[in-house]
Amino acid sequence: MCKMDLTEEFIRIRDNIIQNDLEKLNENQRHAVLKGEGPQIVIAGPGSGKTHVIMYRLLYLIKYGPVFNANRIPQDLTKKDLEIIKETPNSSYAKAMLHYFGIKAENILVITFTKSGADEMKARFLSLINKNNLDCGKVTFSTFHSIFFRILRSVYGYSLKEILTEDEKRLIIRRIAEELKISYDDEQEFITELQNEIGLIKNDLIDLSYYNSMVLPSEQFRTFFLFYEEYKRKNNKIDFDDMLYDCYILLKSNKKVLDFWRNKFKYILIDEFQDINKVQYEVIKLLAAPNNNLFIVGDDDQSIYRFRGARPEFLLNFPKDFKDAGKVILNINYRSTKKIVSASNLVISNNKKRFKKKMESINDEGEEIFLIQSEDIENEAVNIADWISGCRKKSIDYKDIAVIFRTNLQARALVDIMLDLNMPFYLRDEISNIYEHWIAKDLIAYIKLSMDYYDNESAERILNKPKRYLSKGLIFEAKKEKGTLLDNLYYLPSMKRWQLEKLEELNYNLSRLKKKRPAEAITYIRKDIGYNDYILEYAQYRNIGVRGLKEVLDEIQEAAKSFNNYKDWLNHIENVGEEINKGKHKKGAAKEGITLTTMHGAKGLEYEAVCIAGAVEGIIPHYKSTSIGELEEERRLFYVGMTRAKRYLAISTVRKRYEEETKASRFIDEMIFRPSLNQFQKDTVIIHQKFGKGKITNLQGSIAEVKFNNDFFKRKINLEICIEKNIISIENFKSL
Repeated sequence: MCKMDLTEEFIRIRDNIIQNDLEKLNENQRHAVLKGEGPQIVIAGPGSGKTHVIMYRLLYLIKYGPVFNANRIPQDLTKKDLEIIKETPNSSYAKAMLHYFGIKAENILVITFTKSGADEMKARFLSLINKNNLDCGKVTFSTFHSIFFRILRSVYGYSLKEILTEDEKRLIIRRIAEELKISYDDEQEFITELQNEIGLIKNDLIDLSYYNSMVLPSEQFRTFFLFYEEYKRKNNKIDFDDMLYDCYILLKSNKKVLDFWRNKFKYILIDEFQDINKVQYEVIKLLAAPNNNLFIVGDDDQSIYRFRGARPEFLLNFPKDFKDAGKVILNINYRSTKKIVSASNLVISNNKKRFKKKMESINDEGEEIFLIQSEDIENEAVNIADWISGCRKKSIDYKDIAVIFRTNLQARALVDIMLDLNMPFYLRDEISNIYEHWIAKDLIAYIKLSMDYYDNESAERILNKPKRYLSKGLIFEAKKEKGTLLDNLYYLPSMKRWQLEKLEELNYNLSRLKKKRPAEAITYIRKDIGYNDYILEYAQYRNIGVRGLKEVLDEIQEAAKSFNNYKDWLNHIENVGEEINKGKHKKGAAKEGITLTTMHGAKGLEYEAVCIAGAVEGIIPHYKSTSIGELEEERRLFYVGMTRAKRYLAISTVRKRYEEETKASRFIDEMIFRPSLNQFQKDTVIIHQKFGKGKITNLQGSIAEVKFNNDFFKRKINLEICIEKNIISIENFKSL
């Protein structure tokens, strides 16, 4: 064979071997893996095998390299050499020939967002290369924080002891608040909100002078921020947000350091790119330039961390930032049934700021989506428990069932019913115990004090809730004396007559509380004692919305309705605390129970059966989400919840929340199919914009005879005209 023939044969053999390596991938997955050099964006929908693609992209880079130049094939290549390569592709000689253009493993960086994610990816890759008899375990798998800290440490010599732990950070924030004489009711909530805002400024590269705080008056927040920064500077400490921000400043200002790391990591792969924030993106752009061998995998439809600075715009604008970027869409869902995928497509297609795509399922049609309609949140919890029992009859394990909700507050009723029914459950997120909220502690303190006049701790907690103008000095003096705090205050010489009247009124209210049931007592505390007014004043002082605080009050009151006396109610509160703590201790251990999780916590997970609870307006979409961007993120959250389900999906709504009428979430309406004529048949349930829900009883061509629920007689309608005018749809729910 001549040289040209040998070269062509070698290329054919090499291509065949590569295709054999990638035989488990679908066409789009292979197209993504086989990308040459330069930027590449892989849009990976739910259940589309994105981690699979990253693994095989790594394998391809290391075994074969992204660029193949036939002119560099050895001149002395023979026909016998080709036979060896073809027959024994794993022989040392064949490997040397085939892998000649491969990339060194130590020049590759793979980034994901969590340590567990990075560890899992590394383990999967090691398993893959072992199957391929390769020695390439030097790929760096890392989180953003870890690799950025490594860069900082190489210059500044940081050690782990200089990183602020979360506990240390909270302690510093508390001390600064004390120093600046900032008052708050709930320490945990206050510190968490401040931490989030401090992080947002760093992560979003925001100029402090232009930032308006939602936690403190803006000028006070700026002072607080500067105090915190000064503490870290004096004590040579950094926090996790500094790892990102300081790395950006370092690489931007020090070309020598930047060039070193660019040369170290010539190929960068990033998972879950839709979760990236501004500072992370800016650092990656610096590291990847000028060759921009950047392989990013993400889904703009699953961008749900706006509160951390993540926005889908970074993914959407990637082709603009990298003009020559290739793009592949992974649109085959291997996880969910066709009905679940179709319904989720209908919902997410209503977002405008997204890459246009339509997911397809390789699975069977599956069951209709189940609609659970309940009277109120207590009844909803019972109905969801019934739905879970139905899943169990289908031989689904508890651990393969999840109940997903929008806010932590919704977990309360579900925890209650599962405790009552002895259903095992696992709290996926750091879901807070509602009875640990400062509002709950206030209500409990009132009730405990009514039961025990000597409970000085409870007395001190509620003395100025609402304001009774009993100063800290007066309370301090009263605490010096033995006996009850309330009596000691009463007999203080410095007490004014009007202050004594406030105490007498409190004693009267406590005597009235003593005789009530828990729910009645909470109503009395809120309205007669004036706790509602106190909450309103508190919200105004903190410059926050009162609705969220009122919801906490309503939720506690709703829960209390099930109890006839204080003893049972307080025992229940104690049991809830113990169960939630057990759930927290299970972290990392086997989780055999039903998963209770928020939509944020559910991302990346999958279950045989999923129920989305509380799908009503004001919850999902959340009442705080008023802008177009916020509403689109709420829709993405709902989409994430839906696409966690493999075979069974239920959506739950309630008619009332806290005695107020609700409206089903708009996202449920969006799940209804806009049909074609051939989808209609006898017994099809349809929804007409004017006549409501009905069932087709007879069908002749495009003329359907329909019995609508609100009519005593049947109507004839022209389906073709109704479809054209978009006034008819097919219901794709089974209802409880």
